Amino acid sequence: MFFSPTVASLIWSENQRRASVYVICVTTGDYYKKGNVRRKELLDSCQVLGVLKENVEILDNSSFPDDPKASWNLDVLSDVLQGILNRIQANIIFTFDERGVSGHPNHIAVSNVVKQLFNHQTSCQVYQLESVSLVRKYIGLLDLPLTVSSNKLTFVSSPRNILRAQQAMLTHKSQLEWFRILYIIFSRYMFMNTYHSCN
Repeated sequence: MFFSPTVASLIWSENQRRASVYVICVTTGDYYKKGNVRRKELLDSCQVLGVLKENVEILDNSSFPDDPKASWNLDVLSDVLQGILNRIQANIIFTFDERGVSGHPNHIAVSNVVKQLFNHQTSCQVYQLESVSLVRKYIGLLDLPLTVSSNKLTFVSSPRNILRAQQAMLTHKSQLEWFRILYIIFSRYMFMNTYHSCN
């Protein structure tokens, strides 16, 4: 939902596969008791973007439920993420920043754990997705001048990758409410991502 410009840009270059991308989702999306449906939707979405099914990790751990009011066991999350990242030998990680794009506590928890894991390590570069103001979030490509004038790592989707991102979002049928349709049309996160380095 937030990282598709990055994922598509890393994977596709003139329709040729470039990089191996792994997606780690910390919950099944079971807040509304639709975890099995949302798991399938995420796999389908990742496939549209070009992420191989075997490169998608969807965690289902009672220590970190999909619930903005729940307190996660960050030590367990840290251990689980460390194990996955070691296994896949990640050399670059893209995650949320301290505001979690939408202020979602689960996004912020992931950001904090990843930052803590790699704060003083140089073996793996960590980039945090910039959370922007509500106005900038929904002006789409009009945010481009503000984005390119910064010295942050930036991914801007090609027209083909914008279509991929939109198609990927449409696979999340259980979440397609009117405001998500507006998100697909207007959100800058469908067109571009900006990052700051965290280590």
